[in-house]
Amino acid sequence: MSVHLHVRSCYTLLKSTLTIEKIIKNTKKHGYTAVALTDFGVFHGAMAFYHACQNEGIKPIFGMELNVTEDGELYNFVALAKNDTGYVSLLKLSTYLNTEEHGTISIEELSSYTKDCVVISGGDSDALEAMLLQEQKDRLIAHLSLCANYFSTFYVAIAKNDAGLLEKKNAFLKGICKQLGIHTTALSRIYYEDESDEESYRTLCAIDQGLSIDDKTLNCSTGRYFRSQEEMKKLYDEDDLETTEEIADLCNVKMQLEKAVLPKFHNKYGISSEVFLRQLCHKGLQKRMNYQSIPKEYVDRLEYELDVIISMKYADYFLIVWDFIRFAKTKDIYIGPGRGSAAGSLVAYCLGITHADPIQYHLLFERFLNPERVSMPDIDTDFPDNRRDEVIEYVTSLYGNTRVAHIITFNTLAAKQVLRDVGRTMDFTVREMDSLCRLVPNRTKITLKAAYEERAAFKQKINSGEKYRKLFRVALRLEGLPRHASLHAAGIILSNEDIDQVCPLIDVDEGVRASQFTMEYLEELGLIKMDFLGLRNLTIIDEIVHHINETQDTKLEIMKIPLDDKKTYDLIRDVDTIGVFQLESEGMKNLIRKIKPTCFEDIVATIALYRPGPMENIPEYLERRSHPEKVDYIHPSLKPILINTYGIMIYQEQVMQVATTMAGFSLGKADNLRKAISKKKGDQLIKLKEEFIQGALKKGYAQALAEHVYDLIMKFANYGFNRSHSVAYGMVAYQLAYLKANYPLYFFMSLLNSVIGSDSKTNEYVFEAKKRSIQILLPSVNDSLLHYRIQHDALRFPLLGIKGIGRAIALPIIEEREQHGPYLDFFDFVARMAKYRVAKKTMETLIYAGALDEFRINRVSMIASLDDAIRYGDLVKIEDQDQILLDFDLVSKPAMTSLKENASLRAEKEKECLGFYLTTHPIEALRNKLDANLRPLVFLKEVRGYVKFICQIEKCKPYRTKNGHMMMFVLVNDETSKFDLVCMPNIYEIHEKDLVKGNYLYIEGVIDKENSCLVKKLTKIER
Repeated sequence: MSVHLHVRSCYTLLKSTLTIEKIIKNTKKHGYTAVALTDFGVFHGAMAFYHACQNEGIKPIFGMELNVTEDGELYNFVALAKNDTGYVSLLKLSTYLNTEEHGTISIEELSSYTKDCVVISGGDSDALEAMLLQEQKDRLIAHLSLCANYFSTFYVAIAKNDAGLLEKKNAFLKGICKQLGIHTTALSRIYYEDESDEESYRTLCAIDQGLSIDDKTLNCSTGRYFRSQEEMKKLYDEDDLETTEEIADLCNVKMQLEKAVLPKFHNKYGISSEVFLRQLCHKGLQKRMNYQSIPKEYVDRLEYELDVIISMKYADYFLIVWDFIRFAKTKDIYIGPGRGSAAGSLVAYCLGITHADPIQYHLLFERFLNPERVSMPDIDTDFPDNRRDEVIEYVTSLYGNTRVAHIITFNTLAAKQVLRDVGRTMDFTVREMDSLCRLVPNRTKITLKAAYEERAAFKQKINSGEKYRKLFRVALRLEGLPRHASLHAAGIILSNEDIDQVCPLIDVDEGVRASQFTMEYLEELGLIKMDFLGLRNLTIIDEIVHHINETQDTKLEIMKIPLDDKKTYDLIRDVDTIGVFQLESEGMKNLIRKIKPTCFEDIVATIALYRPGPMENIPEYLERRSHPEKVDYIHPSLKPILINTYGIMIYQEQVMQVATTMAGFSLGKADNLRKAISKKKGDQLIKLKEEFIQGALKKGYAQALAEHVYDLIMKFANYGFNRSHSVAYGMVAYQLAYLKANYPLYFFMSLLNSVIGSDSKTNEYVFEAKKRSIQILLPSVNDSLLHYRIQHDALRFPLLGIKGIGRAIALPIIEEREQHGPYLDFFDFVARMAKYRVAKKTMETLIYAGALDEFRINRVSMIASLDDAIRYGDLVKIEDQDQILLDFDLVSKPAMTSLKENASLRAEKEKECLGFYLTTHPIEALRNKLDANLRPLVFLKEVRGYVKFICQIEKCKPYRTKNGHMMMFVLVNDETSKFDLVCMPNIYEIHEKDLVKGNYLYIEGVIDKENSCLVKKLTKIER
């Protein structure tokens, strides 16, 4: 029996179609008892491979393929770990090869990493193979002798025996090895599953190399599939097959590695972390209580939490988090009020890590850290997205870049991506691929199979010819494979020792160091994840507060704003929540309309209810809220727990409190119950139910009541939401709503700055600003900055907001006027831009965007005069060594060419340059032309019944009915408002081709609820 010692997985990115599951499946299918994973240079799949082998009773062999440079020649090797020491050495070697652009190493350097490894010469398209093909015996002897000298356990690969030429050459190689006393071994390279998979493997190689599958330069191996034992026997000599078993017997990695631990926090006082943590918390509590008398409840809770944290040895964890948050505050970086269950900790509140008082808001420490179950603490911190990196850089500089790392994730060949990639290799045009991808339903995690089954037009296109059928067949095989590495949005890991003792590292995104293992495997290695999340909304809050405090004498402290501001609740009840974190989706706005929040507790409940599970509770919640007489608290003792939610267990913390109150459970045990229900742990639930009922009986509750309450817990715990998270994010939502209600000009300035570059979001927010009578001034070469600014109680559009105008153009415009004064006229501007060699096309863009309107010449006249202006600029320009000067006395300014402007063309050109209509919307002219009596959408808000209007399509969303028919929801707009159209199957079938983004429509239909019209008649308006 043989063993495959060189198997690449799909984690050798775009160079193998084998998933870990397929490797294990084929190992079992062909009767092998061991298999090696040898990805090129990386260990991404090692943990998944280890667990999969454990589950199937297969011996895992951990290895790596790599290239070595020696005397200017490139050699290929495979290294296999003999034991845990060898495994760790390979982790370190992989880190070395994948960080700081090392890439390759010498044979001598490789030997220092492979003392506890089997090293096999790869001979794959390298110098060794070249020597072999030319039968350079002396060079082969010298090279193999060098390897045998450096590597304690060295074998020479007999590879590619399926090629006639190499079979003969390998016999020559074996003769040399025998002469040198070096053992040879069969090494069949495996990159894909079976012979039928070669087509998809070849396509993957083409994707990787950016070539067509028919390109003669495509580098792609053949016959590299998972061979059976019978095939191996036909291809290789018996002694070489026996050697594979011998090598497998040498490789015995047990994965009994010492776990990583957090760094030790060193304070400047030289006292223990435990003592220092207590001191910080006591001082923090005094500060939180304004140095007044501290209620006993707070003192007792703090001592309890500290005892638990210290007993679980997490003092350093809290101090590390406290320290980087302290650093952020010293740099004036705004910290969010908290996130997740950590908001339930009084210790976190006292340390300034969170900002919601857990006692005031009835938040539970045990939901965060359960003393009855060993669980890692998980404190996630939100920072403004433009300053998050500063905090990570601080942590890295403090603990070292070998002990701090980001977490890797993999972007996969998802449905649309794989179609585009495969299509490119098959020479489909971009237009063909755009057309096909538009037919794939636009939702996350859609698969090709689901798209084929759900969308008739997609299925029809795939079946329209062999070219498309082949595309689909290959794409199906490649779908889901990792395409490239990226970074987890927030996760950072820290270790007291170098991380690559347990997890190799890799440089991702310009030298940013990350773990090679994905997040799900880090905790078992002892690597605790901390989330440093960059939130755009915190950046907006931070910027608004800074701008307000720069212009006002009274400083605004966002953490101290009143939580009962009338303007804020009026804004929320009016569902004016565009741009307000957590409250701006359509579904959330519908819920707000029903709840009509009047206090902060309502915001907390709204955020908790609008989740996939808790949504089940919404109808009952609304019914009880509208009819307080229908509220049932089940038992008077539960009323204090359930009063804020009308007798319904919305929050996980309520489930825990009910178990504590009725059954006498400790909060730790109550959290175990909550977790057992959410994880559906049957055995635990049977035991916990009995304990719950017995506990309730001991406390004097009737058995029937106890069983009824337990059944309710079972029901609600599945849907319960983490109240700590809801309170913390409710605060961020409230802060943004408060700023929007009280400082709208500042709010929209920062909101718009946050979406520069996004046409759709800018359009949406400009629309909202205009509804509030906030004027958006056109861009201006004399007044615009890089970003939006407040000018004359209006917002000035920025230069960076103009399409095609980047910093390389915008900065010179601003710097030139700051150094030499404002631009005096059209010719003055064009001439002064000649110094910076600004292209004619860029000038046209600035003109069409309205940035030169202040010169009081219409845009078509400026375009017509542009060539003369550029010539004028060249004539007054003097190039003097290193600088360009202007002498306006050299020649007179030319005369302007005067033309009449077309308003419609002007609007379209403006839209091209800005991404939307800023000054006038063409729909106004259309309405006047068709029927001036048609009312704009804003006037239909309160109307119910039959209506007629014209509009422009902004977004289309197809939907399949229960009967299998297609219908469509269409978002439309005019210059005043937006509306939802509902196009039932009868309308959709007739007008599918008309329902395209950008089209103008004449609509007749029925409005039966706000902002929604059921279409009865539809006509596309040709412009």
